[in-house]
Amino acid sequence: MVAFRLLTKPEKPFLDIFQADHEDRCPVCKPDLANCPQKLDNARTKALTGGPCPCDLFTSAESELMRLPDGPFWVALARAVRPEVPDRPYPQRERRAVARESYVDSTSAIIGSSSPTRPSSSEFEVDVNNVVDEDEHDARRAKPEELTVHLVLSFLQFALNLCLVQDTSGGREVRARVERRRAEASIAGVERAVIAEDDGGICSMDRQAYGWTMGHPYLALLEAKRSFKYIHFNERTKDYNLVVSDDTLAQCLGEAIVVWKANRRLLRDG
Repeated sequence: MVAFRLLTKPEKPFLDIFQADHEDRCPVCKPDLANCPQKLDNARTKALTGGPCPCDLFTSAESELMRLPDGPFWVALARAVRPEVPDRPYPQRERRAVARESYVDSTSAIIGSSSPTRPSSSEFEVDVNNVVDEDEHDARRAKPEELTVHLVLSFLQFALNLCLVQDTSGGREVRARVERRRAEASIAGVERAVIAEDDGGICSMDRQAYGWTMGHPYLALLEAKRSFKYIHFNERTKDYNLVVSDDTLAQCLGEAIVVWKANRRLLRDG
């Protein structure tokens, strides 16, 4: 198994590959653009992003949520946010760095590592030396990962099939891919193949005389987790930053490389 070190760049509003498309054809920023191939259902988009939830997710019955417009999405969201155990105080655990032989902390060894630097005194955070903050994330960690997968897929279905008005007259539609897919590839000439399995994604479907077939399964890959590594709050800006662990980033990078190597005809240069 070949190890890769992932260096992340500062966060951007858009990936570089989407920047030109956004500037030329974004239906949100340029709603009056003539002949724009991308169209939105404004009412559905506002229901998703423009206001509060239409009901109390914590106390409403699922039968009540299902009767709402776009009910399946609200049900998926409610399942993900509801606490499974009564609120209770957690004893503060002593947090100490785990000693690993020959281990060098990338936050101090390499500039630009995916691990964040230490915050200023005006900020607070959970100790980054722990892989998981057991005090703050105990209830969320107890939830199965399938809840995250279900929520993300429900969101993608809402965005792609309701907010986005797709023109399917040409026989093609972009959809959320519920099916997990496995890929395997040999990395750096190693004889034993590396196997990766995603949690679903976004695909394109082609209409045939007998129904629909999947044309491109890898428009986007989904890798779901139960919780973030920790939540960092900046007291100066009052912003919350949800921090992903290096282990999760490394897994996503490795999975993307395996899928790219195994599907060069579809993905070309990545």
